[in-house]
Amino acid sequence: MDQDQRGLSPQTSKSSSHQNQVPRSKEFPLDFFIQKKFISDDFKSILEEAQQKYSLKSIHFSQKYQIPDLEGQAFTIDDPGENKMNSKCDAAFFILQQLYERWKQQINIILLIPEGIVSFLIGSKGSQLAKINEETNAKITVNQPILNYSPRTVKIVGDQITINCAIRAITKKMQERGISQEDYKKVPEALNPQKVNAKAKLIFQSQIADYILKNKNDVELKQNVSIKAKENNDIRLTQKCKLKRDDKIIQLQGTLSNVQDALSYQIRRVFDHFKKQELEIKIIMPASYASKLIGAKGCQIKELATKSKGAQIKVLSDKDETDHDYHCIVQIAGTLQNKQDASKLVLQQIECFKNGGPIMDNGKFLNDDNFNQTSQLPYNQNYEESKMKRQKSSSLSERNSRSRSQSRRKHKHQRKRSIERRSASSSLSKRRERSNILSTKMIISNDLMRSLEKFHKIQELTSRYNVDIQADDLRRNSEFYLRIKGKLKNCLFAIEDILYEQQKLLRE
Repeated sequence: MDQDQRGLSPQTSKSSSHQNQVPRSKEFPLDFFIQKKFISDDFKSILEEAQQKYSLKSIHFSQKYQIPDLEGQAFTIDDPGENKMNSKCDAAFFILQQLYERWKQQINIILLIPEGIVSFLIGSKGSQLAKINEETNAKITVNQPILNYSPRTVKIVGDQITINCAIRAITKKMQERGISQEDYKKVPEALNPQKVNAKAKLIFQSQIADYILKNKNDVELKQNVSIKAKENNDIRLTQKCKLKRDDKIIQLQGTLSNVQDALSYQIRRVFDHFKKQELEIKIIMPASYASKLIGAKGCQIKELATKSKGAQIKVLSDKDETDHDYHCIVQIAGTLQNKQDASKLVLQQIECFKNGGPIMDNGKFLNDDNFNQTSQLPYNQNYEESKMKRQKSSSLSERNSRSRSQSRRKHKHQRKRSIERRSASSSLSKRRERSNILSTKMIISNDLMRSLEKFHKIQELTSRYNVDIQADDLRRNSEFYLRIKGKLKNCLFAIEDILYEQQKLLRE
């Protein structure tokens, strides 16, 4: 499969009348994946205890649902009996409680759902998923499909109560619809540019838009697309993307491959006709795709820039990604070839997002807490620097007219201010770093010390929280000293775990 063309395609979806004929069940297994960092040594015994406590037929590890390249453990809670869904959810909550008591921190869990029910769970323009997020206060993300992996991963982040509410809300929606065997059999497919219909909306200056509309018949015949003007009021743009008075919106409609070729052809024609005019490509897309197009820490937009061999790509968006009624703008600058290549890639990515998103090679990025966050700054800076260079080259005479003495004084003042800011920032960061370090002593009993040494708990805490724990040889009145040093937060976690071990020892 060509990696550049991976995505979901709707062309194989069943008709609604066919789906209604498929028998659906309200009882189904619950499949989960827990990442390795949240799994305790007694995880298997926790699953067995949950199975007995809630009288379920089976809670077992599921090797077939192991997520590729993501360390952790998949498990299934299953019982084919009637009205067992509440018991399954109770068992999941019990497992989360046990893990939370051991780690004392916010955890996350990945719920595995059939591919065939993804669109129902997300709802129209994400409305269903947004509603569940709001009702449960959990952070729920339906991730992109993974290559050769049949279920879809739904990542839920929060404390154990929040996650439990989210699991119950999702399973309730799944029960309302019911799940069929067809839902489990459905798998994501590669996006086919020759079959997927696309509507590309672009912003041009009125002079260029009028030229495109005047000569559209030739392009429509050659590229098998339709071209028309759209009213500016038809599309709600974010505040950062307000149209200029001289802007017009042009829509190209047809198969994705035809739209890509037509846009590339139009860029060439406009460039040849307006040779002295700087042509900037502005593509309109839903604001909810902004963070996806940018990718984790800018990886996606950086890859597009690399594939287009140096195009400057910038996403303008100032709305939250849950606001599905708004649109944003993708700006593309560079050479003529850069614009043609980057425009094709951006249009393809937008269609991928509309049909479920590109297929990931593996699941290792699901472990990244910043997977859905935007990181635009480095690439926006690159775009602005490139634009500034072009503006400077066109206004050379204006720059030469400035006084050299004024320029020297200005730069000297800026350098001085910059040095002062760096010095102040450095001293402040050093003070913060020193204040964040804790060095303390903890007095424990000899019995607790023997227990910690027996189960190698000191080495485990040192490794887990990245703190230095040293045992003092000096013993007084059947007591023992532990010297603990490290970051304040990590030291507190380590002390909390030691106190927890002391409580267990006292109970015994």
